[in-house]
Amino acid sequence: MRNDLIIGLDIGSSSVRAVAGKQTANGQLEIVATGSANTSGYILHGEIVNINKTSTAIADAINQIAQALPGKSKEYFFSSNLSGSHIKVTPFTISKTRKNPSDPVTVKDIFDITEEAKKNVAEKNPCVLHTLPIGFKVGNLPETLEPIGQIGATIQGNFMVITAQLDKFELFSRTLKSAESDHIKGGNLYFSPLASSSSVLNAEEKQQGVVLVDIGSGTTEISIYQNKRLKHATVLNWGGDRITEDLRVSLDVTAEHAEALKTRFGTALHRLIDLNEVVLIPGIAGRKPTPISVKNVAIIIEERMKELAAIVMAEIQKTTQAQLLRGGIVICGGGAQLPDLDDLFQKVTGLETRIGLPEATPAFGLTTDIKDPAFATSIGLVQVYFDQINAAEESTEEVPNIPSSSPSPPDKSKPKPPSIKDIFGRLVDSLVGTEGDDGGSY
Repeated sequence: MRNDLIIGLDIGSSSVRAVAGKQTANGQLEIVATGSANTSGYILHGEIVNINKTSTAIADAINQIAQALPGKSKEYFFSSNLSGSHIKVTPFTISKTRKNPSDPVTVKDIFDITEEAKKNVAEKNPCVLHTLPIGFKVGNLPETLEPIGQIGATIQGNFMVITAQLDKFELFSRTLKSAESDHIKGGNLYFSPLASSSSVLNAEEKQQGVVLVDIGSGTTEISIYQNKRLKHATVLNWGGDRITEDLRVSLDVTAEHAEALKTRFGTALHRLIDLNEVVLIPGIAGRKPTPISVKNVAIIIEERMKELAAIVMAEIQKTTQAQLLRGGIVICGGGAQLPDLDDLFQKVTGLETRIGLPEATPAFGLTTDIKDPAFATSIGLVQVYFDQINAAEESTEEVPNIPSSSPSPPDKSKPKPPSIKDIFGRLVDSLVGTEGDDGGSY
């Protein structure tokens, strides 16, 4: 069992949700503590509009975690998500001519071309969150994610680059910084869908093709994977709050009652509701209660969710053919709690749909139900950390020493092998960015 204990901090438009997790001896993720706080009105469509109250809410969630953690003198670290329509996901390709075509491609070659890609992108947008490799092509060989050892005259790197608007990124970073406690401090920011995918998608789905739809209160994130690679992603200013507003206006009720109708009586398929089912909304200051048809509630919700399903199909058509996505659609986020939503999406899109429940085990004594699609991002943030640590350990495996066609003088010094912490740091730097290029860490 690892000694690392990491906190995942999912900051959304209605709440901040925190989980603390560790990896067990068999590689399973175990959640030992949770915390949450309200952010309604402080964050709109994933973007902070009240830095003081957002920071206070984050600190509140962190403090709830702190109360459950052992050893207050020990430092713990958290990673957080970043979302909003200001985030852009675009493909980027770079090619280089190799000095020695007969030499096998090395790890350094891949690192160098990745850094050059990141540098070129940063010239246009200084806030690079992630530079994700989606394939390499050496000479005339087929594209691969494993180019080490191949030979050829050229090397081409294909990347999916995720950038954020600098001012919004800096505001988010300042908010997190001010929420830190004495022994719980932050580190890296991740694009939300990357975290969510780590907890609710499996390798086979990513290989066969799958769409992840993360429905929050203020935004919906759509990401598409094929051949284990991120092919497309976008963030919509569309969330559960839009349904609440529809109910408020259409049924002439308060926002609070509209939210209660949605969460307590809402469903995505109105045909399943009895026509005579009615709920009474309390009147103001002793006035008579107002009867509301539950079927009407469902009709309003169903129409909005059909709209979202159609948007998802439009995003799919930008990238690939729907029939090639054998993994279908996976829905997560707080909006995925809506009953019958998977059936509605499957009906509208024709793609098999399931609700994404995070893969994690609750620790003994934990009373919070974490088998909930609303925990997908916070648990995914913890999973991402351990995924990267495991990948870093695998990268330390011995590689055969293949002589170069341009031999250099032998290096008599034998430096100490890098520690796992160093390797993890370089891996995060490669995937997320550094403070120097204003992305990823803060």
